[in-house]
Amino acid sequence: MIGLQSGKLLAEPGARAALATALFRDGGLSLARGARMAQMPMADFITHVSRLGIPVITHEAHEVTRDMDTLHLAFSRSC
Repeated sequence: MIGLQSGKLLAEPGARAALATALFRDGGLSLARGARMAQMPMADFITHVSRLGIPVITHEAHEVTRDMDTLHLAFSRSC
């Protein structure tokens, strides 16, 4: 990033969004960090990458089910 900052490349229109998108797509940035780098609200970054065909959620169905079961158990214990 130092070289990009000193060369003012990130100041070019769309440069931050393009870099953040590529890094998010390749797994180098989380969704939140990608949005921050692109200087977009999270919802806008989600829309942006989704329109490009980049999945925002990459979990398998069994992983989501397991996570939902864990959340349900945690919430049921807290009530």
